[in-house]
Amino acid sequence: MIKIDTKKLRVAIIMGNAVMTKAIMICAGWYFGTKLDKQYGTEPYWMISLVVLAMIFGVWFILFTAKRFKLTD
Repeated sequence: MIKIDTKKLRVAIIMGNAVMTKAIMICAGWYFGTKLDKQYGTEPYWMISLVVLAMIFGVWFILFTAKRFKLTD
């Protein structure tokens, strides 16, 4: 029987989820940013704002889930 450290597993899952969310948001931001750039001839501000939002959300997500699962003291 292999012993699995559930605490470490939880942290890995949380980190994985946060990274996935960030990646999806950045990709969406890039896609919409380039589409709007071609359509309206404006700079892709959507892309920049979505990347910033993704970073903030990623940090919040880690902190929120860590508190929820009592991973932090």
